[in-house]
Amino acid sequence: MLCPTCLAENPDNATECKTCGAPLEPLDGSSPSPQTSSSSLLYLQPGSLLMNGEYEIKSVLGQGGFGITYKGVYRPNGAEVAIKELWPEQAVRQGNNVLWSPTITPQQQREQIQLFLLEAYNQHQCQHPNIAQVYYWLEENNTAYIIMQFIAGNSLFGIFKDEGILEEARVKKYFIQVAEALKIIHLKNFQHRDIKPENILIDGNDNAILIDFGAAREFIAGQTKKMTQIVTPGYAPLEQYIEKSQRYPATDFYACCASMYELLTGKLPTEAVNRTSYPDPLIAPRQINSNVSELMEKVILMGMKMNIKERFQTADDLIDALNGNLTSPSQKQAQEFVKQGKLNEASRMYARCLKDDPTNKTAAIEYALVSIHINDSQAEMTAKKAIQLNPNDGRGYGVLGLFYCRQGKWTEAVTNLKQAVNLCPDQVWILANYAWALGKTNNWQQAALEIKKALNLDENCSFALGIQAWILFQQQQYKTQQLNAPAVIPCAIKALSSANASLNLKQWLYPYLITALSRVTHPITGGSLNRQIEKCLQENPAHFFVLGYRGWQQVNSGKLLDAVQSFQRASQDPSVQAWILVNTAIAYEYDNKITEAIQTYEICTQKMPQFPFVYYRLGTLLGRSQQWQQAQQKLEEAINLKNDYAQAHHNLGWVLLNQKNSDGVVESVREVISAYKKALSCYKQQNQEDWGNYLEQILQNADISF
Repeated sequence: MLCPTCLAENPDNATECKTCGAPLEPLDGSSPSPQTSSSSLLYLQPGSLLMNGEYEIKSVLGQGGFGITYKGVYRPNGAEVAIKELWPEQAVRQGNNVLWSPTITPQQQREQIQLFLLEAYNQHQCQHPNIAQVYYWLEENNTAYIIMQFIAGNSLFGIFKDEGILEEARVKKYFIQVAEALKIIHLKNFQHRDIKPENILIDGNDNAILIDFGAAREFIAGQTKKMTQIVTPGYAPLEQYIEKSQRYPATDFYACCASMYELLTGKLPTEAVNRTSYPDPLIAPRQINSNVSELMEKVILMGMKMNIKERFQTADDLIDALNGNLTSPSQKQAQEFVKQGKLNEASRMYARCLKDDPTNKTAAIEYALVSIHINDSQAEMTAKKAIQLNPNDGRGYGVLGLFYCRQGKWTEAVTNLKQAVNLCPDQVWILANYAWALGKTNNWQQAALEIKKALNLDENCSFALGIQAWILFQQQQYKTQQLNAPAVIPCAIKALSSANASLNLKQWLYPYLITALSRVTHPITGGSLNRQIEKCLQENPAHFFVLGYRGWQQVNSGKLLDAVQSFQRASQDPSVQAWILVNTAIAYEYDNKITEAIQTYEICTQKMPQFPFVYYRLGTLLGRSQQWQQAQQKLEEAINLKNDYAQAHHNLGWVLLNQKNSDGVVESVREVISAYKKALSCYKQQNQEDWGNYLEQILQNADISF
């Protein structure tokens, strides 16, 4: 006997469905048969026809509280079908016609028929091999009928009752099929709302068929707020107990996971309304059945989270998890943030994900990869955690190695990046950073080999091309000497022209390209050189190196005002290189802007405290401004740094000569003569004959002998 409610097979003498508990009309010899008793007045007789004779009733399969199910045939081709008839409470039959109880108003009759036909419509909308197919529905005989697929098989609950706890692989197979069915149901904006083992039939081919759409309702995820409360305790999540709560596909996934819980542990899960206290009284599946795998336990517990948003959000998420690719909703959200470029939001979501699941290896690696773009100390911490959780994933070592690169700890960087390359030899970014670290430890030959491997994997990777240009620059391979041989200029141009070239890459790579071009073309008038300078300044008008180089060109072309402007713009960058400041000060000198030159040289002494030239020029300009004491101090600092600095000794003599007392007498003639003598000696030793002869003539005119 087939249950008209869930279509499960039952013994002919059963009085209630062993699967769902619905009452059944006995059809065996222990009670009067439909053909020989007044109960036959309840059923359509064999041979009865529906829909103008297209469908024929063959036999009664069973009766439930609100329906009678018949086995029938589709007469045009003889195909077997199941025919479900709406049988109202306290109804009687007159011929084929159903007479409703007088206690049911005409409006209520209409509502019941519409709800019954809505079940058929909903199920018909969802065409899938794992959903019982509805062929047709109709009103006839003052009631309604659903013509559907005839399935010979047992319910999953019936199998569970007969066999006990099921094998995990079997349960996994069935619920992957159920999830595939739910993809279609949710795509149509329906919820099933009553998934449980009783509503899953296993057919003759051992496939799961989802049945009973009586509870199914149309919804839009997160918007529909009022739905009829249909609850099966143990399988239903908390939101299903609340009439006006928002509805999500995750409601059905809770029921799926609750069903798997029961089939794998033999226990019905704690009812959702009893799980609102802390700690959660739900017992983890492996505590009941140690044969349940860790993965399956994680899948079940994630699907049964009390918070809707912490469960699987799509059927594909559940299918992936059952296939071994478990990704939590928080991790999926973090991944979406990464795709959108919202790295800070992604970082916070990964932290939340790992708080809920501290052993999530994949999330730990992804968190480290995000952190390296946000915060170095966070990157170090997350990389070490990722390595601890999964020491065989080279990406963790890659992040840690990159952290050490940024800290200038090149030995540690090489160690970690080498391990990363060994574990992940196909990661271009790891190979490129490894080459960078090798170069910084002066292992240029190995660096060249590693960057070649990176470019063999992705010849258009802008960062790898940039690192190759940097390595070739150190090897002074500025332009191509042989066919297909790499060189700085073509590599750098290709990297900078790439669509994915970052601003940071352009910031550090342009100086190598400009310098390389200046060494193979005229450093001032070279056409290709100046085209690259213009291109750089169009992309980044504040690039301090290129502005500084442009200023140097302008000085050497006699364009002092333009040079000063270029140097001023370059100097505004807080990370400006000292040589640009020096050239800025020199340009100010040429333009006779002594005050600005002095101020710039003062900055240079802070950035270049060991560079005697800046002290020499600063002392000289202070002397020109008649600040004799300060001038003496700066010139002496230049001499302390470079004792044979002839020009500094020369100008020190001049400064001392101008330090006079109130009577106009030079305060320290001996020191003046000493400074000039030292200058003259240095000029001669350094073969600076013009300056030496000039100074010697002045001293002789002053009657100072040597």
